[in-house]
Amino acid sequence: MDHTKKKDRKLLKMHIVRAVILLYILHYLPLFAQDTMQTRLLDAVVVKAKQEEKPNYSQQLSDKDFSIINEQNVGQVAKFFAGTLVKDYGGLGGVKTINVRGLSANHTAVLYDGVNVFDNQSGQIDLGKFSVANISSLDLSSGRLVAYMPSASSLASANSINILSKKPELNDKKTKGEASLSYGMFNTATANVYLAQRLSRKDILSLSASILNSDGRYPYTMDYGSGQNYHTERAKRENNDIFSYNAELNIFHDFNRSNFLKLKAYYYYSNRGLPANVTLYYNNSKQRLYNQNAFIQACYTSYINGYLSYRNNAKFDYNFTEYLDPYTYNIYRGIDDRYTQRLFYDNNVLSFQPVEHFVLTLTNDMSYSTLYAYSTLADQPERLSSLTALVADYKLKNFVFSAHLLHSFYEDTYLGDKTNKDKLSPYISLSFSKGGFTSSLFYKDIFRMPTFNELYYRQVGDRNLKPEKTYQLSLSNTYQFSVGQSAFSLGLDAYHNEVKDKIVALPQNVFLWSMLNYGKVNINGLDVKIDASFNCSPYQIYAKLNYSYQKAEDVDETSPSYKQILPYMPENVLSALAQVEYSQLTLGINAMFVGRRYALQENIPQNMLKAYVDLGANLAYAFKNCEVIFDIKNILNQQYQVIKSYPMMGTNCNVKLLIRF
Repeated sequence: MDHTKKKDRKLLKMHIVRAVILLYILHYLPLFAQDTMQTRLLDAVVVKAKQEEKPNYSQQLSDKDFSIINEQNVGQVAKFFAGTLVKDYGGLGGVKTINVRGLSANHTAVLYDGVNVFDNQSGQIDLGKFSVANISSLDLSSGRLVAYMPSASSLASANSINILSKKPELNDKKTKGEASLSYGMFNTATANVYLAQRLSRKDILSLSASILNSDGRYPYTMDYGSGQNYHTERAKRENNDIFSYNAELNIFHDFNRSNFLKLKAYYYYSNRGLPANVTLYYNNSKQRLYNQNAFIQACYTSYINGYLSYRNNAKFDYNFTEYLDPYTYNIYRGIDDRYTQRLFYDNNVLSFQPVEHFVLTLTNDMSYSTLYAYSTLADQPERLSSLTALVADYKLKNFVFSAHLLHSFYEDTYLGDKTNKDKLSPYISLSFSKGGFTSSLFYKDIFRMPTFNELYYRQVGDRNLKPEKTYQLSLSNTYQFSVGQSAFSLGLDAYHNEVKDKIVALPQNVFLWSMLNYGKVNINGLDVKIDASFNCSPYQIYAKLNYSYQKAEDVDETSPSYKQILPYMPENVLSALAQVEYSQLTLGINAMFVGRRYALQENIPQNMLKAYVDLGANLAYAFKNCEVIFDIKNILNQQYQVIKSYPMMGTNCNVKLLIRF
């Protein structure tokens, strides 16, 4: 036992020393680099532009797509990616998490401007707390999201989604901004403001803020009984209110033409009701969820010369959550669970290009996080992690070869005991491009560390849980071409995912659950993506169509649900966006079809959720610097459920006023 602890401490010291040495080298490297900046500057810029092209297996939703969808937050927008499913627990205040290619939300890393958003407590990021008002685009990848100077954390998940905030383009203007105000049914009001200000020739500041308030009391119909006892009941959603706001400050500083700094400060607050499921006539939940999240992050990029580039990302994150349930009968007369997470994060990346078509990158992440549980002073887990990857990119004529080897090390401290896990994870991809055709094949071996809840949560966690292991194989093909003034993009992706040591919760009795490694899952899928734009003067037409076929099966022969489809995994999903611009008018249409799926592991009729279609449209009229938008959602008034017993809103509409200055 002592020998094992000594070995663990030695391994930890090795990782810390390695990170410190890398930091030291990277910090002082510019001082030793040859003064070739003036003669090699254009080469460095060219390299950067080439490497930051999006990989073929990445998808992007732009601000044009946001205007067609016309939603408030990232969670409501991200469902229009091919191969994704956003779990929505009903209403504007419902938590929204994303599943990509059949893998759970814990397998999808969420990045904000290239820096990870962390939640070691649950591992699931609520995309509903990020407003689209200050966002220029969303990028999603199941391979490698960032082509140039990636952080190690961005390589350590099966999937990654990057939220890119707006970068001010002031040109000759000193000030630029926009403000919007909208009001809709169920007393839903939102306000957004964005302001960019040039402080000096080298400094630009941007400020954005959003606020949302809604009582969430939308009507729905419930079906009870069967046969002669069948009847329906009309009710309104209760305890579904939300009040939230967020504010963000960005500072852009250019030291010179090859050294850049970006600072970001972010704050989010929400107070929301958690509506109950609506089975058995029960609709009287009093559960509340309070959340405060604040972080400060900095990104420094230096193109040292034509051979070397360096990037540093640093972050401090604070997250407070309070869950309140006064209706739980116990000696405390209810539940009042409060949790505080703190995280310190630092990433260093060194990119070296010895010859024109070969780039070698070394990237290291160090993070330290704690979880403070107010309900029990003993449950204070800590996690120290070190992620290091060596990345190689080589281009030969029409071929691009990319590979990386990621070493992950985690050390947890809980109740005085230390445990650690480490693993090597390889990734390899090969791309071929000619004309407008691109084909990419990649294989990725990755694992997911259990969260604090899964390991240490009272009466639930199992400290002996193994990490989930995922194996991904994907082939992506894209063909881009134009006909006259019209442009088209056709995409076809096929993929196979395997998950081993899957972490599941199994009930021991009504109140007590246990976490176990259980089963093996195979996921096979096919994504079809079509983008088109037409210039038919005086009309401008834009369209996007995504279709996904997916089959996620439990293939563990010892499992009682052997060969059964996993819960909430529809086989067929279809989404479409279309926009027509004519003079000052713009018409946008969005549609989503989700096929039938099952709420539990048993694929029986009682567990089946029906397929549904969600159709929406908006009409915008622009005049001077203003725009008025009328939006209607769920035009067909389908009462559907994303999560069983959590009915979604029927037909609803809102009006929005947007002012640009």
